[in-house]
Amino acid sequence: MDKNNSTIQIAFICENDLCKAANYVWMIISPVLLVFGLFGGFLIATALIRIRIHTSPLSLFLFILTITDVSILCVGLVRLWILETWELDIRDVSNAGCKLLHFLVYFSMQFSSWILVCVTIERFLKCRCVIYSSMVTIRRCTLAIGVVFLVLGSLNSHYFWTHGFITTQNKTTCGVQPGYETFDEWYIKVDLFILCVVPFIIMMTLDFLILRILKAARLFRQASVATSQMYNKLKKVDQRLTKMLLITNLYFLFSTLPVSIIFILKSYLNSQSETLYSVLSLIGSIVYTLQYSNYSVNCIFYTVYDKRIRRHIKQILRIAKPRYLYKKFLFNYSSYCQNGLEIFPFAASTPVYLPP
Repeated sequence: MDKNNSTIQIAFICENDLCKAANYVWMIISPVLLVFGLFGGFLIATALIRIRIHTSPLSLFLFILTITDVSILCVGLVRLWILETWELDIRDVSNAGCKLLHFLVYFSMQFSSWILVCVTIERFLKCRCVIYSSMVTIRRCTLAIGVVFLVLGSLNSHYFWTHGFITTQNKTTCGVQPGYETFDEWYIKVDLFILCVVPFIIMMTLDFLILRILKAARLFRQASVATSQMYNKLKKVDQRLTKMLLITNLYFLFSTLPVSIIFILKSYLNSQSETLYSVLSLIGSIVYTLQYSNYSVNCIFYTVYDKRIRRHIKQILRIAKPRYLYKKFLFNYSSYCQNGLEIFPFAASTPVYLPP
């Protein structure tokens, strides 16, 4: 879903306190989500590369998910922040940019949702299938990603001819081309199902089956594991996975469904009423930032339960300071040697180890 109001409309209608509050929501929260999402995405992507994404199907999916979510923040959230802060819509810069940005926002959001579906399917197969390693391979996962990419790309390709520059009252803005207004209203409802409803149903169904499998496995282990200490350790692993599945999917629904509903309501309500428009603007700013918060923390939900990723992220965060101190120490030591003030009994070329 994407906000498609022109700057002219906002400047003309939004003059009361509600609209100013909506504007402040965008101006304050958007940079926070953007910085958090970009920094977190960089850390997770770097950690996944160090782990070697081609060795694990889950790592491959999470890497694609991270790149997609960062793209959504750069393409969608940055535009809305600029629009609300400086009243400049970057879609109005060029006709090609108008078409491309419409396509990228809708496509990337849908692609992110269906990558989450792929992650859930991968988790289900790992719990359910004994021959998981031979069934879920990197090659097949790459093929699945390619199929999703092509299907969603084809589905959203209509933006290249249904949207573009339109001229009204001697003003040229980015919008729906004449004759495609009905189609655009219809596609908003289709997008609701592709973006939110269908992925959520699939993920919740598979999560329910995963929880049943985990429960059955826990009962089996309770009867077969010799020590209670080992059983309690395995039980904690199941509880962490259960919490991760429930939190991620409920937050996905909580963040994506409201903006879809608001978007559909706007197409039926009379936005020429200043009071109604002000209320919808405030509600819209809240639900839109809520939606983009999903893409800021999306991948974190899935990686926080992986010890390898957490370990690599900690190493990345710690790597700068030890290297800086190490180089600074060698520089000072080399200066002492060059000035004839050598105070150590070994040569300057001898490597010096500085513990982290």
